[in-house]
Amino acid sequence: MSRTGRLLVLAVAWALPAGWLLLALTAGPSDGTSLASSLLPDGTRRVESLTVARTFGSTPLLPGDEVQAVDGRAVEDWLAGGGAPGREVGDVVRYEVRRSGGALDRIQQVEVTLVDYPVAAALRSGWRAVLAALALLVAGSAAFWARPRAGSTRAFLVAAALLPAMLTSTPFGVGAVDLVGSRGVWPEAVGEVMAALGLVAVVVAVLALVRLPGPQRRWVPVLALVAPLVGYAAWLGLALDDAASRAARLDVLTTVAVPALWAIVPALVGAAALAHARAEQREEVLATRLVLLGVGAGLGTWVFLGQLPVWLTGAAPLQWDVLGALALGVPLACVAVAAARFHLDEIEPRVRRGLVQALVLVVVGAAFVALVRAVDAAADISVGSMLTGGLLALLLLPAAVAVQRLVRRLVYGDRVFPDRVVSDLRRLDPVTAPEDVLREALELLARRLHLSFAAVDVFATGTSESFATSIGTSYGTPSTIDLAVGGTTLGRLRVEVDVGRDPFGPADRRLLEDVGSQVGALVQAMTANRELQMSRQRLVAAREEERRRLRRDLHDGLGPSLATLAMRLEAASDLIHEDPAEAADLVARLSDQAREDIAEVRRLVEGLRPPALDQLGLVSALRHRAAEHASGGGGVRVPWTVEADDDLEPLPAAVEVAAYRIVVEAVNNVQRHSAADRCAVVLAREGGDLRVEVADTGSGLAPDRRAGVGLSSMRERAEELGGSFEASARLGGGTVVRVRLPLGDGPGAAGER
Repeated sequence: MSRTGRLLVLAVAWALPAGWLLLALTAGPSDGTSLASSLLPDGTRRVESLTVARTFGSTPLLPGDEVQAVDGRAVEDWLAGGGAPGREVGDVVRYEVRRSGGALDRIQQVEVTLVDYPVAAALRSGWRAVLAALALLVAGSAAFWARPRAGSTRAFLVAAALLPAMLTSTPFGVGAVDLVGSRGVWPEAVGEVMAALGLVAVVVAVLALVRLPGPQRRWVPVLALVAPLVGYAAWLGLALDDAASRAARLDVLTTVAVPALWAIVPALVGAAALAHARAEQREEVLATRLVLLGVGAGLGTWVFLGQLPVWLTGAAPLQWDVLGALALGVPLACVAVAAARFHLDEIEPRVRRGLVQALVLVVVGAAFVALVRAVDAAADISVGSMLTGGLLALLLLPAAVAVQRLVRRLVYGDRVFPDRVVSDLRRLDPVTAPEDVLREALELLARRLHLSFAAVDVFATGTSESFATSIGTSYGTPSTIDLAVGGTTLGRLRVEVDVGRDPFGPADRRLLEDVGSQVGALVQAMTANRELQMSRQRLVAAREEERRRLRRDLHDGLGPSLATLAMRLEAASDLIHEDPAEAADLVARLSDQAREDIAEVRRLVEGLRPPALDQLGLVSALRHRAAEHASGGGGVRVPWTVEADDDLEPLPAAVEVAAYRIVVEAVNNVQRHSAADRCAVVLAREGGDLRVEVADTGSGLAPDRRAGVGLSSMRERAEELGGSFEASARLGGGTVVRVRLPLGDGPGAAGER
């Protein structure tokens, strides 16, 4: 639906109740009164006289006046005559009323000049009802604007437009003059019928929350429309027989909305239960459950704040109009929220928790009232004073709890609210500099926990040095918390409370554990970020070193050789005609130099990535290297072998290069330092890693050895890929180098899967 269409519908929805209210109130002159309804909240009925419930404007009549006669004629005679004269503005009507006068009632004559209905004064007098009607219209409009195509919001907008028509029944109902010739009772009757239809629209809105099967979509709305008719019929059957006068019977006939309401309530509960049973999607379940909660809250409000107090004490704690607004407003608000699908994930749980707390309060209150009744039966004690004291205690209990929480927070800080401290720690950014983020965390803890000293000591790792930071001054023995994550202790947190405050005790253990866990996670993230930064720095340094080596080799070796080759070729070209033999000899020497340059180029390329890996693969390249090593002459050479699984290859390119370089470097170390008689290289897949093991039978590692260039190079190559490196003594003598290189999700992982 377009924006213009929605605005037009909303304009009609607001114009309907406003137009009806003005039409009904201004249909005839008014004496400024509204009579009491025949159906009172306590179930009693006033049929013997007409009682003024409210007055508007400057009428001389007063609330509580009982009208006995009008212009010297009883109201019953006016109704029986059927020919009441038409009344006009300015007419003077003489009322005979019974008015309370202290200890005695007196009959007196009151002359009233009829005026136009005092609409403004009436609206001011009944502002609560007007405000409730406006709130209902706003809720219906908001729901319709949010979901204009939904049947539930359309039905609720209809209800919001029809229910305010009840204002022409109460509080702006029939006046005394309306029974003797002014407007008559049709405004009240029509307003009641419109309100009853609005209640039917509420039931339809609840049914439209879910998509019902075809048969149910036809007969369920029909039953919703029949429900108020059944309620009205039952009301007539029960009340007409007791109506002895024409005024009483007329009052019974025009009372439609309240009997319809009591019939609609079970229909509404049934509709909500049916919709909840048919709900499939999460939003539908939450919406229908919210409606059920709202209806239950409305009924509970009416029973526990209205009927039950009247039965126990004879009076309700709230005025009946306020109580009615609450009992009807809560269910209607829940239906509006459910129809609009407005933040159901947040509102429905809160309403549910609120009702549970209210139920607990009601149970406690009922138990207290029962106890008071028992004490009253056993002893002569004022029940009213005990009830008043109990209610005051219930009202002061939340205030006392709030004051207690405030005092504890002032004394202990947020030690009693560990969730708040942990939540603030989670907001810290571990990407910033380590010293800054740790200092920020310590300052937060010092501020929230009233600490005089706080320190963090982060242990060193294989790739990261230890570091520490602290704030404040220690005057005693700080409490120590290990910063453990995943079973690994990363560091230690030390905290000390201000001298003037209580130290941490056993009750604070949970807080310290939560803080230690969160600070440990912060240290872990910070350490990982630091190691990542260092790894990036090493990669950049290695890349630049490789570029420097290539530049040096090209500039100092291959470049001058090629320049010399070019000059000597020019010389050879000059000798071709003058001395062919010398030119041929020079070209032959230049050919040898060109072959040497080609060999140098191959050496440079091999420094980047051994060509044998591309030609043969890792296992064959290592075996070829071992064969060349064994067949070479000069010096004592340690023979070495390569063992590998058949399904070892293919491997990721980076893993191949790292494994090749590590094995070659390890074998070179064996040749130079071990004095071994043999060496074995084992390559195998284990899980998602490549396991490389180089073992020799030599003299082993010296006890006071220091990591040289070779060992450091192998370790760096393994850790660059996220692997591990270990060099240790071999059982039975010698040295074994163990390396694990993760295969990741690259091409080399395919063989594993």
